[in-house]
Amino acid sequence: MLLTSCQEKEPYPIPNVAVSISLNLDLPSYQNLNAPGGWVYINGGSRGILVYRNFDEFVALDRHSTYESTKDCAIVSIDSINSFVLNDSCSTSQYNITDGTVVTGPAKWGLKRYNTSWDGAYTVQIYN
Repeated sequence: MLLTSCQEKEPYPIPNVAVSISLNLDLPSYQNLNAPGGWVYINGGSRGILVYRNFDEFVALDRHSTYESTKDCAIVSIDSINSFVLNDSCSTSQYNITDGTVVTGPAKWGLKRYNTSWDGAYTVQIYN
């Protein structure tokens, strides 16, 4: 016997925005990404994108808060004590910098993650 629920699944709260960005790591504005643990904010996505280098992988997360997403909230800082945690500007929600998952707080959804590719030298592509 198959059981189904009448409840609708809550939709992901962050809008889909086309993203196709190329970063040249040789430029001064992206120098922080030349070493693991480095990060930068860039324009793009819904409310900006945080790009983080996790060894030979680049993680690109939309800064649009998933908690009360209709408010003008964004991820504004990396936690001063735990550098792997991102702080939400409008709630006590915190997200993991390596994958965007919720660490603590009222947020139910993780941050939107964009695809990345790296040529192994100077170019990182961010796209969806």
